[in-house]
Amino acid sequence: MDMDSKGTPHMELIRGIAAAYEERRDLMVVALTGRTGSGCTTAALQLSKPFDEISLTYEDSPEPEKRKLAISQDFAKSQWVPFKCISVSAAIYSFLLEEPWENIDRLIRTQKINEQAISNLQHLHKTMQNHRDYASFYDAMNFSDDEDIKTSAWNFFNIEISQQLNEVRKEFGNFFQPFFQTIGDNVRLSGKATDNSPDASKLFDLMIRLRKLVHAAESHNKSNKITSTRVVIDAIRNPLELVYLRDHFGSFYAVAITTDDEARRARLADNGLSKADITRLDDKEYSSTTKHLDDYKSFVSQNLMDCIQKADIFIHNPGKPGEIGLLGKYLNAQLVRYVALALRPGLVTPTRDERCMQIAFVAKLNSGCISRQVGAAVADKNYSIKSVGWNDVAKGQVPCLLRNVDDLIKGDDSNAFSDYEKKSQDLKNHLSKTFKQRETLKTSQGLRCPYCFKDAYNSITKKSNQVHTRSLHAEENAFLQLAKYGSNGIEHGILYTTASPCELCSKKAYQLGIKEIVFVDPYPGISSTHVLAYGTADDRPKLRLFSGAVGHAYHRLYDPLLSIKDEYTARLSQETQIQLPLTSPKA
Repeated sequence: MDMDSKGTPHMELIRGIAAAYEERRDLMVVALTGRTGSGCTTAALQLSKPFDEISLTYEDSPEPEKRKLAISQDFAKSQWVPFKCISVSAAIYSFLLEEPWENIDRLIRTQKINEQAISNLQHLHKTMQNHRDYASFYDAMNFSDDEDIKTSAWNFFNIEISQQLNEVRKEFGNFFQPFFQTIGDNVRLSGKATDNSPDASKLFDLMIRLRKLVHAAESHNKSNKITSTRVVIDAIRNPLELVYLRDHFGSFYAVAITTDDEARRARLADNGLSKADITRLDDKEYSSTTKHLDDYKSFVSQNLMDCIQKADIFIHNPGKPGEIGLLGKYLNAQLVRYVALALRPGLVTPTRDERCMQIAFVAKLNSGCISRQVGAAVADKNYSIKSVGWNDVAKGQVPCLLRNVDDLIKGDDSNAFSDYEKKSQDLKNHLSKTFKQRETLKTSQGLRCPYCFKDAYNSITKKSNQVHTRSLHAEENAFLQLAKYGSNGIEHGILYTTASPCELCSKKAYQLGIKEIVFVDPYPGISSTHVLAYGTADDRPKLRLFSGAVGHAYHRLYDPLLSIKDEYTARLSQETQIQLPLTSPKA
């Protein structure tokens, strides 16, 4: 083997190993999502700190998780580079700076803002537009790819815009949240902060700006001789935005910060929001009414339910306001764990919850439901999986995804439809009218036209009844597998679900003696406060929000790049007694 001037063949092997890891460390982007009050901003703040300023704990964790957290923290400490924070609110505010004051004034006056506050906001707007670095920021966001201009743009965004946004927040008071939700919706609709006219060509304008801000942060680091850039985005509220960012950054992770609803509402109240304010916020962010894709506005508006479902990593952030100081260390420990795994895949093995929930997430992809896919897994008290399920039709029936409206109307494929569907002319008339463009869909896109029977039947009867869904629920299917194929029972077992159980499935879990339900997404019903909140504390199943990595991220974080044994053997060889840096200089 030939040697070059850099060293022996073995030295080049060590350098190659370092380079293999370094490739994924050049730029890491973490996008946070979660409901207001869950702790996204808190998480972003912790990631932006030097490692020694992050309060951590793992002493109260059970084995072997305590050991895994210690290993993760040791590694992260030696590799830590503080994240640069990009607030989506600040990015939205930057669109407002491009508007003439007359447009902004007209929009502000739709809120109950006093004249003095409006005057102060006008002064702030003029000050920002006249700032010496505003032109560089505008050019970097819209035209220029010059490294120096991008560096100046980052300085303007990170210092001036961030500081001024705090002043804007003070002037608006409790009206800040609804006003910025409005201009955020406008940007998503039209690419402009004061215009709500739909323009599909501007679909990703907000995400394009975030992408350019990430690269501006990278240019800023390079100008300071720091080649490793880590960015946290606080916080994404539309699932299309997560898809865009995931497509544009190789080392990208969507992290959902979750908390139980009682604690979240208590935090919002502690921040000065009234019960009415919180209710309005919840209706906007997380309505209990199912959102349909009725128009372009619904396509681009906030949809935190889908954002949470599309996350790579879930971190439960528990605690009411008085408890956050102590429990915040748990949030920090989880953040550090997953940063360490992103830098060093396979550093530790998955948690028991991750192993079980990953099976539920894989199972949900089998669902033929066209409304929502849900997966479930049932484990015994030792975390051994005993059954899995997904929401789907009964055995021998054809799921909605694989059926075609045209076949029903024309009388084809009779095995796919019930007697009611085949005989009801009202249903056929309704479907013919509702899906009158089905032929165009097939000829132009090659797509058949499935339909949701529950939605169609409820439209005909003018009722809203969940009992008419064709599918069994995922949890229900998992329970039925236990009975169908024989089981010694699942008392004291654990139910894992990619959503959370409805009232009917909660009753079944209670009856089976399930002692713990680990879930991702709260069900908009009364199962947690009624069905499961009954009887003695020992009898009640315990509800717990899931923390961990699932889906593609599960493999990306836990599948080692190299054989651990081979790598360590090479690194510890006596032939090579030098230290090779695994990261760039620290920020």
